[in-house]
Amino acid sequence: MAIPAIQYIELPTGRLAYRRGGDGPPLLLIHGWGGSSRHWMGAFATLADSHSIYVLDMPGFGESPPASGLRGLPGLREAVLAFIDELGLGAVKLAGHSLGGAVSLMVAAAQPSRVEQLALVSFGLARSPEEEAHYRELGTQLSMMTAIWAPWLTLSRPWLALSRPWRQMIWTTPPLPEMLAAPLLHRMPDQASLAVGIADLAAMDALAAMEGASSQGDPQVRQAIPLAAMPALVLGGRQDRIFPPASTASLAEALPSARLTLIDECGHVPMAEQPEACYGQLRAFFTGLDRAVGG
Repeated sequence: MAIPAIQYIELPTGRLAYRRGGDGPPLLLIHGWGGSSRHWMGAFATLADSHSIYVLDMPGFGESPPASGLRGLPGLREAVLAFIDELGLGAVKLAGHSLGGAVSLMVAAAQPSRVEQLALVSFGLARSPEEEAHYRELGTQLSMMTAIWAPWLTLSRPWLALSRPWRQMIWTTPPLPEMLAAPLLHRMPDQASLAVGIADLAAMDALAAMEGASSQGDPQVRQAIPLAAMPALVLGGRQDRIFPPASTASLAEALPSARLTLIDECGHVPMAEQPEACYGQLRAFFTGLDRAVGG
């Protein structure tokens, strides 16, 4: 099916952009840091025959302006819950990629009755107490830096909005896309998909970007885990350098009811690097085919 056009909805947290397509029980997809709803565009070709798909541009990303009120992970969580409420979706199936995985986990913990199944893609936990302490310290430092820069970044938003087309043009000019994507990807997608990802990276709000980065090691994520007891899938790439297999395995072991699946020859963005395997796993999980095959 064709990629649905952007729609907008007014929420207490601010205006939110989203795409909707398909028919069936609601499936809500949340992109990662530097992304947008376009990162999930393969879902409309693979999952829309079994689900009503809702794909968000989180506040400050894609076509959504920054949120008002709460910021950071709590603000993103509240925006997602407000979206579910405003559209009257009831209980949803929920998937999040990277930062979107942290947001999805917090949504599931805050309102477990709203989330029937949870898929966390390219997201994991620290592999040792020492690594967890390191990430917590890094997150604290980034949070302090964000607080210092927040007033200037807020004032500069009109200028940054005007310069967005120029930044996107520069950032998507070869060889810059390959250089920017290299730390994230094991297998480069086609040039069109790569350009989409880099254009979204260039478009994100600077303050939202810093707040998202400072969520690394946020203790709220660890605290949310025991509350997310619904069936869960942790899906990662074997060659992911951001959340390596040991990190995703730590998350799957910590969740009350989760299984881990790793995709070969895949880095941090399986939707672009290995779309057939990624969406195949998500389809099997959300339709129950994996349980049928397993016995």
